[in-house]
Order: sequence, then structure tokens, then C-alpha cells
Amino acid sequence: MQYKLLVSALLFLSVIGLKAQSVSHYEDPYYSPFERYVYKPGSGFHTSVRQYRMDQLEAIVNTDSVLYDGLKIPQGKLNFWKRIWHDDLIKLDKDDIKIVVNPIFNFEGGRENNEGKNTWTNSRGLFIKGNIGKHVYFYTDFIENQAVVPNYMDQFAEKTNMMPGNGQRKNFSSNGHDFAQATGYVGFNFAKYFNFQVGNGKHFIGDGHRSLLLSDAAYSYPYVKLTADFWNIKYMVMWNKMSQYDAVADQTDYRYPGKYGVFQYLDWNVSKRMSIGLFANVVYAEQDSTGYRGFDMHYLNPVNFFRPVEYNIGSPDNVTMGFNTRFIAADWLTFYGQFVLGEFKADEVFSGNKWWANKHGFQLGARTFDLFGIDKLDVQLEYNQVRPYTFSHYTTIYAYGHMNQPMAHLLGANFREGLAILKYRKNRWLFKAELMASMYGDDYGDGVSWGKDVFMPNTQRPLDENGKPREHGYYIGNGLKTNVYNADVNVSFLINPRNMFNIVAGARIRKSENDLETMDTQHFYFGVRTSLKSFYNNF
Repeated sequence: MQYKLLVSALLFLSVIGLKAQSVSHYEDPYYSPFERYVYKPGSGFHTSVRQYRMDQLEAIVNTDSVLYDGLKIPQGKLNFWKRIWHDDLIKLDKDDIKIVVNPIFNFEGGRENNEGKNTWTNSRGLFIKGNIGKHVYFYTDFIENQAVVPNYMDQFAEKTNMMPGNGQRKNFSSNGHDFAQATGYVGFNFAKYFNFQVGNGKHFIGDGHRSLLLSDAAYSYPYVKLTADFWNIKYMVMWNKMSQYDAVADQTDYRYPGKYGVFQYLDWNVSKRMSIGLFANVVYAEQDSTGYRGFDMHYLNPVNFFRPVEYNIGSPDNVTMGFNTRFIAADWLTFYGQFVLGEFKADEVFSGNKWWANKHGFQLGARTFDLFGIDKLDVQLEYNQVRPYTFSHYTTIYAYGHMNQPMAHLLGANFREGLAILKYRKNRWLFKAELMASMYGDDYGDGVSWGKDVFMPNTQRPLDENGKPREHGYYIGNGLKTNVYNADVNVSFLINPRNMFNIVAGARIRKSENDLETMDTQHFYFGVRTSLKSFYNNF
């Protein structure tokens, strides 16, 4: 009931709103057309909060010119066939109503050589977005998928019963997967400085390829979000509902256990080149040992600090804090970083005893644009590491995750990772090369947690000589030390920039090895697709 009251109050405020503006639906990190323009000194753009608002993008660049940069587009009225290749498929622009409809698809075939398996993907869907009147904007999409995937993705699906970045899967044919995803939102701008949005989707906080604060690598979730833009500050508060997959409930008519999350993020453009962002999150169970809790009114205040609130209600809630920073050194070079903190105890941190609850991690990265003066040659370098048990809690329901996938970095915790991504675009041609190398400490599958799986209760640590969970001696790589090398190279030809319709051919070479197994992947693929959504296969 309190949740509905919040929504109703904000909806009422929207009637005094300004002209509505949509947000960018270009979420694929490899095909995002606007990144090179927002990382400019003096733009004032808050780059670390995605999705990007189109009105704020329009303030610094002509978005249509960016989309069609270097492309020859037929002039005059386009017929239905030409719209498929050059423009929105269906477009309504009448009075104060603007609506566009575009297809989403991925028809891909390939070969995984190591196991001699033919792979394929069959994804079909569409998205609809628009403005209605002066106050309302909206977006909705739906994608239905069937796929036969490479071995390492099969392994992920078998372990989690999820597809990466998607939700629950079910068997299809003899060795395939069937899964779907739907997202959507309705938004309002009101009182000049404020934006309100309610929907079901994903969000991302950070300037990197990964995020240690809030990532879009998990499945979509319902949310209510309030954003304020004033002076050099952007402030976001979001309330969401997450679910914990339960194998027993999956075989019955019971719904999965639920939990709520509240997210605060304040981003301050300190100067024309530097920004600093402060992040806080709390996760709490819909039902705990005291009974049904539901949405907690204590977290309704959008400007409260979570830790004092959490402490003073006698709460077991899981609080995560951190910060994000970005420095634009030149038009062609940006440095960025993150730090995430789960728990901190100064004497344990500086003792050097590697206490299990020293939960923290960091990210360091750099983005370059037009490297060596070559137009549209972009390189990104990034390093991430997170200590064991970060994002976990003493019970699964409080973990910082949703539907068996972490809400921050997709590797969870107890890992080190290096990334290098190169992109080069010439007119309609796009070349991409990516290399990922990671090392993590996995579990052995015996019920003991070594700190990588955020859903494993951290009370299930290895035992000491007294038969109690060990307190010290934990370092990154503890457990089943696993090394993963993942390289992907592809070339694509862009057909329609409105929905990133492209033809692609590429190869992914991957190897993971530990003391129990070695898995090689040699995957060659060819596809016809739209590259709009953010799905990560580099793990």
C-alpha cells in the first residue's frame, strides 16, 4: 500500500510537468553511438548514470546527425521497404503524439568446434516508444528467444537455470534453451529539475564496461525511480523489487521469495573535467524471521542515509556503499574508477590477517577516442577486482543479486579481471576486438563457500580447527583457482542505425582451466541482428 501511495503522489506532481523527453534505447555497449560525445571537457554531461536522457544528449550534440554520421540516406518520403533499411519501421508524428515502432531480432548460426556442435539463435521482438502530450513518455519491448549456445554458456545455464542477462530458461528440443524478456517504462518530467519513471528494466551506474555498483548484467526488475538535475549535480534514488530463484518453488505453484532494494546515487561534476559520484544501496527481504515485512517505510525518504536507518530499526539488511569517479584528461582520453565497500573494520584491514569480512573491490579504467588521430578508432582498458564474500550476506535472500545473477559485476566476487576492447568504425563498417582475462576462486560444489557466489551464505565458510567458520586468511583466488581467457573478434555492416540493424561475422576463442577441468571454446558465428540490448557473453 505504501508503495502505491508513493507512485500516486509522484504521478500527481507530474501534472505540472514540462515537455516530456524519452531516454536513449541504445544500450549495447559496442554499438552505443553517443559515448564519444558525452566524454568531452565542459559538456557537463553526467556520464555515469545510464540510461541517458535524449533531451540532455540533444543539448550537447545533434543525435540524428550522430546516428547517420557517414551514411548516405535516401531523401524524401520513404516507402515501407526503405524504412526497413534506413528509418523507423512505423512512425506516427501528429500534433503532440509521437510514436515509433521498430523490430528487434537476432538470427544467428554458428559452429562450436571443440564439441562439434552447431549453434544458432532465433530471437524475435519489437519495441515501441514515444511521447503522448506534453508530460508523458514511454517505452516497451518484448523479445522471444530460442537458442543453442556454446559450451560455457550451457554450463552457466545448467548452474543457474538462467540465461546470461536474461531470466529463467527451459529446455528446447534436445540441447537448446527457450527464454524471453520484456522491459518497459513510463516517465514524466516535472517541476523543471525532476524526472519520475516507473517500469521494468535494467540500470547501470559507472563509466566502465563493468560496474561494481549497479550493472545491467542481470535480469530486468520492476522499479520506481526519481531523478533530480540541478546545478552541477545529478541525484538518483530508485526503489526496486528483486526475486530469489528457488528450485523448490520452481516445481510448485509458489512464487519465488522476494526482496526489495533501495539505491541512492549522487553525481557531482566538480569541474569541466572531473566528476565524483557517491553510491549507497540496501537490500532487505520481503519476509524475514519476524513475519511479512513488505515495503519498508523507513527507506521511503529519498534523501535519508541508509546506514543509520538500518542500524536503528534493528535490521539485518545488507548495505553496500561506494563511489565512482571520472577525469576527462583530453578530448580523446578519459580515466575512470570505482570503489565498492561492503564492510569495513580498520584494525582488521590494516592488520594484514585477511579477515573474511574485509568486503571491498575497485575498478580502474581508461577510454580513448580517435586514438593516434584515427577517426573513430576507440580503445578501452579496464581492471576490476573484488575480495571474497563482497555482496553476500549470512542468508541467501539478502544477497545483492536478482534471479541467480549478481546485480554488480557478473563474476560476483573473489576475482581479478582485465579487459581490452578495440572498436573501429568506417562509414557502415564496424570492427571489434575484445580480450578478457580473469582469475577467480570458485567453490568445489560441496556446500562450502569460498566467496565468489554472492548467493552462498557467508556463514558457510571453510571451518577452522575448532569446527567454526574460519575468520582469517582469505585472499582473492581462495578456493578452486580458475583462470579464464576470452577473446572475441568480429566485423559487422550497419544497415539501419535507428535500430542498429547489422550483419555480423566473428569468432570467439575461450579457455577456462582449474584443477578439476579444462574447457575450450572455439565458436564461429554469422548473424543478422539488431544490436540494442546489453547482453554480456565475455565471462
